[in-house]
Amino acid sequence: MNHVPDEALAALDAFGEGHLRGDPAPVSERLRSDLRLRITTLDDGRTARCRFETEHTRTPPTLRDRGSFLATYADGVDDRLRAWGIEPPDAYEYVGTVDGWHRYAGRLRLP
Repeated sequence: MNHVPDEALAALDAFGEGHLRGDPAPVSERLRSDLRLRITTLDDGRTARCRFETEHTRTPPTLRDRGSFLATYADGVDDRLRAWGIEPPDAYEYVGTVDGWHRYAGRLRLP
């Protein structure tokens, strides 16, 4: 089951298509009230940073350690990225908390 909202899927498609044209737009989407997605291309042009931001009381070491329901969002995002030839990381790891939002990030390998 894919829980990723249509607007986020469209933003992922625009990122993938933009990368093929050489001008990928950053992704900044709300996946649900307590989960956001951010993707930005890094200066090398071969990788991008993908970050999930979530509000929760605990901070396990990886995003998928938060449980199967939240993992379905990460899986949906990863599946859409793979459809564009973009390889997601093995795990989105906890990298810190800013303004109450826990950040989980990984590097995407661009085609």
